[in-house]
Amino acid sequence: MLGFLGYPSWLWPLVAVAAATWLVVVVVGHAIRPKYRRLFGWRAPLKSLENALLPCIGAQLYYWLALIVLWTPVWWLARAASAATGAGTATAWFVTAVGLFYGGWLVRGFAGRSVDRSLAMPDGGDEGPPPSGRRRVAVIGAGMAGLVAAKELRDEGHEVVVYERTSGPGGVWAASKARGGVAWGSTMTSTGALNTVLSDSVRDLYHPANGRFPHHFDRAQFHDLLIDFEADHGVFADTLVCDTEVEAMTRIPGPGSGTGAGDDDRGGDRWRLRLRDTVDGTRFEETFDAVTICTGLNKEAFTPEIDGRDRFLGPQLHAEDYRPAEVERFAGRRVLVVGMGETASDVVKDLVDNGAEHVYVSQRGPTWVIPRDVGSLPPDHVETRLLHDGPMLHRWLVLATGVVPFGLLPLLRPTRVKVHNPLHVLRILVWNHPRKWQLWRLSALNWTKSDNLYFAMDTGRATVVRDVERLEEDAAVFADAGRRPVDAVIYCTGYRPGPSLLPPSAGAVDGTGGGPAVPRSARDLYKLTIPPDHPHVACIGFARGQIGAITLSSELQARWWALVVSGKRRLPPAPAMRRHVADLRHHGRRFHQPTRTTPTFASSVARQDIGCEPDLFRLFRTDRRLWFAVLMGPVCAAQFRLRGPQACVERARSQLLAPQAVQSDDYVDSVDLLTNTLPLAALVVPLMAAWSRILPGFNARHATRSYI
Repeated sequence: MLGFLGYPSWLWPLVAVAAATWLVVVVVGHAIRPKYRRLFGWRAPLKSLENALLPCIGAQLYYWLALIVLWTPVWWLARAASAATGAGTATAWFVTAVGLFYGGWLVRGFAGRSVDRSLAMPDGGDEGPPPSGRRRVAVIGAGMAGLVAAKELRDEGHEVVVYERTSGPGGVWAASKARGGVAWGSTMTSTGALNTVLSDSVRDLYHPANGRFPHHFDRAQFHDLLIDFEADHGVFADTLVCDTEVEAMTRIPGPGSGTGAGDDDRGGDRWRLRLRDTVDGTRFEETFDAVTICTGLNKEAFTPEIDGRDRFLGPQLHAEDYRPAEVERFAGRRVLVVGMGETASDVVKDLVDNGAEHVYVSQRGPTWVIPRDVGSLPPDHVETRLLHDGPMLHRWLVLATGVVPFGLLPLLRPTRVKVHNPLHVLRILVWNHPRKWQLWRLSALNWTKSDNLYFAMDTGRATVVRDVERLEEDAAVFADAGRRPVDAVIYCTGYRPGPSLLPPSAGAVDGTGGGPAVPRSARDLYKLTIPPDHPHVACIGFARGQIGAITLSSELQARWWALVVSGKRRLPPAPAMRRHVADLRHHGRRFHQPTRTTPTFASSVARQDIGCEPDLFRLFRTDRRLWFAVLMGPVCAAQFRLRGPQACVERARSQLLAPQAVQSDDYVDSVDLLTNTLPLAALVVPLMAAWSRILPGFNARHATRSYI
């Protein structure tokens, strides 16, 4: 390969010696660590060698190959320059180019030019009153998204009114919500606590019931966290109006309002809300300068149309009507669970534990079921900035070559966590895959972060089957022509946001060309947040990634929106936003969620729209411990409070450096594995960023520049 690329004969021996040297350094470095000696005793050198040879060797091969390939065009140019000028050898030209590139990268970074400082001052210099005046802003919904939106708008000095159709705040986590996605008592967040918590929380992140480290929040814990957050910041004081439903929104055009989102007079358009008191039924209207829609993804239960539903004789219910307290009604019965998300996994385990004769789990598409906890930390702790600070291809390759195939067994062996039967994984991921030739497309998989399904399958009383083709009076027929007798059906098929409150956009047509367009999903919004034809409206909490916490994306959306309302950030013209929406829709058409991962979306908004991306060079220079936590820890909301508007450095630092927040002391984790390749990553990532500027359409586009 090296000969084909035209590299000199000295390159291969150099790479081989460097790789072997680094491997020895890794093995010795881990073997002498107190953590390894405490975990493995006299076997520490052997365990260090195993972890270096298995997960580390794959990532090292990827990094070395990436360096060689990315530097190949520079080597060709060096040879051409040497031949054309006759001055110096190709090697001299090449070494000079490499030295100047990395030297310039270091100088630029330590000089404070590594992040975009055109949007915000590095230490929160955008504080102060809004330059365009105080606005009256409506927030529809008092769940998690409404809470952070109201908080950020109030921090910017705006008058905020929050409307909640139920009797209290909290959204799906509140007992006051009767329907539309209700979390029952044992419901757990699918993402880890550090990634789920809000960045501006001042209470202790670690709930006493979680012990040393909070893997996940249950419903009561997360609801308490939201209530504590509201009380600490006084978000709903004199702003929350409960038992009030917003029935419609009407745009009131103002002077100069027809020229799109780039108008100088952002106060021209206003919105009239038609409201209904859900207690006595009275209707009234209120007028606002801007509207924030935070009604969430779980407003209406979705039940698929299955042939024969009306002929089935047994009970049929959606997961929102399932209550663990009534699980005895399914004892001794054969139950079909339609769906394979976190809710389905929890329901199946609950049914099996409480005496159901057998549970059949219908799988529609390819799904990767992963443990809710890998070792002593949630699996989303692998989603570090080291992975996301490069192009999407970089993230996938590091995971594929480093952590996923080889790293899981070394990760799990020293822990108390059960290693699941690999046959379960093969059945779900391969045998029941409707399109097996597309197995390589990991990004098109559904991800279920709950291994309760595996535990239920271990009992022999839960079976994963193909998609339901039709229902009969007392049985179900599946896509593989299999027929199973069933007595009841539970639909764990998710929810829909419900009808859009937005009116049709003048001049815009829907995808069929049949009439005015109404945004139907987050993909119809500019950066999953702003309707292109309604720049005085934002939809917070709809930017869901295939991986990552909605709290992270919601908080970044709310911070950006508050700055837009204040006039501190400007939106592009409506045609430019429509083009961005069309591009997102095209590139994301194969994915089940609007964006691939929440961390890349959050980084994109932080860099391009807010100006709060962490400055890793500055952290390396001023606070080495915090630098390590930001680089090697999960991309969480606290990382974006270290600089920029509304920065809370000390509060964010306390979250990021909390005990075991990033790395665990009782097992070998992904941080141990990925730090083995940190020096090589420092060489590859700047190269990829450089190529993304030279070839913007290339697959190595920077993840924070392209989050689709």
